[in-house]
Parts: sequence; C-alpha cells; structure tokens
Amino acid sequence: MRERAQTLEENGLRVSVAVLSRAEAKDLFGANLHERGVQPVWIEVENQTDMPFWLMFHGLDPNYFSAHEVAYMNHKSFSGKSNREMDAYFASMQIDQNIRAGKTNSGFAFSNETIGTKEVRVRLYGNKDLRDFVFFAAIPGLESEWDRKDLTKLWSADQLIHVETEDELQKAIEALPCCTQREIGIGDGEPVNVVLIGGVATLKALLKAGWDETIFVADLSSYFRASQLYGRPPDVQFIKSRRRVKSTNKLRLWLSPIRYRGEAVAVGSIKRSIDPNTDAAALYLAEDLATAGTVKRFGFVGGVGKVPRDKPKRTFADDTYWTEGQRLVLELTATPTPMDSLTRFSWDWGGPGVFKPQNPPKTDVEATN
Repeated sequence: MRERAQTLEENGLRVSVAVLSRAEAKDLFGANLHERGVQPVWIEVENQTDMPFWLMFHGLDPNYFSAHEVAYMNHKSFSGKSNREMDAYFASMQIDQNIRAGKTNSGFAFSNETIGTKEVRVRLYGNKDLRDFVFFAAIPGLESEWDRKDLTKLWSADQLIHVETEDELQKAIEALPCCTQREIGIGDGEPVNVVLIGGVATLKALLKAGWDETIFVADLSSYFRASQLYGRPPDVQFIKSRRRVKSTNKLRLWLSPIRYRGEAVAVGSIKRSIDPNTDAAALYLAEDLATAGTVKRFGFVGGVGKVPRDKPKRTFADDTYWTEGQRLVLELTATPTPMDSLTRFSWDWGGPGVFKPQNPPKTDVEATN
C-alpha cells in the first residue's frame, strides 16, 4: 500500500494517500466492505508546521462513514463480545483527525466506493488556513481506461486537425459525424451531442463531479449494438446513477483528431437510460460540471439536427430519443472556477434559450408594424 501511495507537499504539510482494493480491504478488516459500498482510504499527514490542523473527512466524501458505522454494518447476531472487539478494531484503524504541530498521523477514512479512478481530496483546516490536497488514485483490480491504453497515441501527427480560432473550432465540431456508428462504419446510433475540450487529464473533471468510470465490454449480445466512432469503441465511459429512480446518466467519449489551441478535444454522446430527451442529459452534464468548478467556457453548435418528439429516432440498443439537434461544448479546466466566472463561446447558438429558435414567429401586431 505504501509503495503505490501518492504524496503531495505544501508549506510544511506532507500528505500521502492510497485506496484499498476490495481484496485488500477484506484482508485488513476481515469483512466484505464493498458489499456495503464502503471503500477504505489510507491517509498519512505529516505536519511540520507550528500549528495544528484538523482533517475534514467531509472533504474526502460528504457522505463518509465513521469507523463505528462500518463496524456496525458487519456485526453478527448474538455475538456481543466479537462485535465489541470489531468496534474497537475499526476505531483503532481510523486516522486521528487532530493533526498536532510537529506530529504525523496515519490511518484510514471510510468513503463510498468508487469504480475505476478515485478522486481523493484531503482537506486540512487550521487557524485561518485551509489546505486542499487532491489526488487521483488508481484502485488495484479496477484499472481505468487511461491506464489500460495510451490515449495520447490514438492519432498520428499528420492526422491531427489543429484549430486556433473559435470559428475554426465551430466548423470542425459541426463537421463531426451526426451519430455513433456500427463496427463496420455504417448506421446512425446515439447522437454525438457532447464535446469536451481539455485533454485526457482534465476529463478527470467528471470524477470531481461524482461520475464513475466504467469499462466497455463487447460481449456477444452487444456486438451488433456497440456504438463506435472513428472505427473503435468508446475510449472512456462514465456513468452517474440516480439515487431514487432507476435511471443512469451514460456518457461515452472518443478522443478526436481535433486540437484546439493545443488542447485535445473529446467528443461523444450522453443520454439517460429512461429519458429519451438527450438535451436534458446534456444540460445536466453542463450544470453538474460547472457546479463542480471544472468548466471555464461553454457553448452550443449544430449537431445531429432536430429530431421531434412525435418522430423519435432509435439507437442501436433500440432506445428512442429526440433532440433539438445541437451539441454541448465545454472547455474544461483543472483550476477551480466559480460559476460567475464562466464565459461563453462567441457563437450564434440559435437562440437566447439554449435549445430554442432564435427568431420566434412574429405576432400579427409585430408583422403589421
């Protein structure tokens, strides 16, 4: 665990983290914590300053578990002595949140399980001093797509399309295929309605907003329904489930040959499993990432074209969808950006309302005047 730990230092504070795999957690705690959705994170904080800091578990996970809660989840019936021993053991493994001056504390915090790469935010509060240390930790046995393959080498230098101006970017995005395709390069599947600018590293903005990475699986049942672009399956995929309804936001992304001012451009599709309105899913993504402070500029350009609700289209998975036909464009940033600092691309989006016509029909009075 220590061998793969990541470490960051800043002004007298040194923080190291590692996320346990399911097998490691079972070996260390003697229970299948993942069955309860619990994921232990090992944290070590070395405080070389002259003031104490408090480790805020809420920074790691707003819905974190206390050591006693995790122990209680694994209590056995009619085993009072064993349960008390379990309580004491879990409590001894939890890191002491009070990091005194000149001291080093290490131990575990208990978060909700993340599949794939996990964002670990260690937030330390001192007197008029707040420090955030942000890590993206790989989880053993849950290998992420960007660890499995080098996404930076999908395109050769002579295949890249370099654009510098917003007008050039708009034309390059509008020239993208309308929809995903089958393996042999034909058919129209899901609409290509999302464009993310900022390269592979800033795609981790999705992790900040609570999205889970998932791995594309091409089994026999999905072979003829697989959505492809550029002749390959999605390069990365993310999902975000809803807590009180069986609906999942599904985002599939491909690294395109477009480079905007040197930054990579990923394109793809987003939809919800039980909502045919793909525009609603795109707007949710925009609001979600903007609220997480990971968007610095946004806009919309032409895409698949209008698909009316009374004449919906179908994807390869036989799901229906309708849309006003535009593509959401988000320029991502690794620097936290408040929403009141967001700017817009200088394109004509087609209307003051995001998915509304710019020039509504005139009334009779307006026409007469």
